[in-house]
Amino acid sequence: MNGLLTKKLVVNLMRWFSVVVFIGTILLLHACRGDETPQRAFAEKLTKAQSYKVEGIMESYYDSGRKQNEFKVLYKHPELIKVEIKSGENSDKQIILKNNEGVYILIPAVNKNFKIQSDWPDNASYPYLLQSLAKDIANDPEAIVTEDDMKVTIETKTKMHADATPVKQKIIFDKTTKLPTEVLVYDEDDNLYIRTVFTDIDFDYKISDDEFDLEGSMAAVRLEIGEEVVYENREIGYPLYCPEGITLVSESITSNPDGTERLAIMKYGSDYGFTLIQEYVNDNEVTRYQEENGEIYMVLGNVAILKENSLQTIWRGIEYTVASKDLIPEEMAKIVQGFLLEDPDEQPK
Repeated sequence: MNGLLTKKLVVNLMRWFSVVVFIGTILLLHACRGDETPQRAFAEKLTKAQSYKVEGIMESYYDSGRKQNEFKVLYKHPELIKVEIKSGENSDKQIILKNNEGVYILIPAVNKNFKIQSDWPDNASYPYLLQSLAKDIANDPEAIVTEDDMKVTIETKTKMHADATPVKQKIIFDKTTKLPTEVLVYDEDDNLYIRTVFTDIDFDYKISDDEFDLEGSMAAVRLEIGEEVVYENREIGYPLYCPEGITLVSESITSNPDGTERLAIMKYGSDYGFTLIQEYVNDNEVTRYQEENGEIYMVLGNVAILKENSLQTIWRGIEYTVASKDLIPEEMAKIVQGFLLEDPDEQPK
């Protein structure tokens, strides 16, 4: 009898032990899932995403201040991307568009469209694109992860264009949502260069293919503008930054009688230097198309085209081009940026 009781007791203990182990395993699995890192959860969500909308603010830092732009990104699987960047007014809105026909930069205020022969966004990293952030994290085996109670910060290398020297960026994740909240990009001297703040990330946002139509995207912004844009106060200017030892050698400025069309060509340096071209770009009823080979590059939040030996951008009715076989892109961007500020008195010295 005692043997039978002992046997039953052992069986019951084994059953109880099995239940405890089972519950412990379940709790452990749930705990592991709950402790899933934000970067891994973010990558998984991004991989499964059929579409998303992202809104935020991009701050660009320069020697004496900072400039702020609003942006919106629409993505639809597998490769449709639309980035709208706005500086102050609707007339200053610019669009980067990737659809099944190619990659485009749209400047609605002057009704101009550049088709870019480019691998954007795969050829570099862009802090306003979620895919770029995930790619940088995955590609950096030496990424540094730090965390506190509220956030996780991942420090990785990033490249702002294909030939750039890798620089540091910090991607900050919210521990609760497991989504990025901001990105800090530093230059080669470890100075803060770009700060991107995400105000809204929506993976449930439904997007029509019409959003990625070239003509429709241009027409929608021009409808917002409402009337022909006239730039009355634009002027040809001189860069307040030049690389050390380079000075103005020659200049040629031509203009039509009423001053609505002007072209300035300025040559700086002789054996070593650059050429600065400034040309008025007026609004036009018919969209003007131009094809370029290059990369998409941001200068103080303004969309620019980086080519083999030049940097080109349009701001408030003037197209600026810096051409040089001697200067690296970062130097050309520094020459251009003085023209792109809201207040001329803020130009870097």
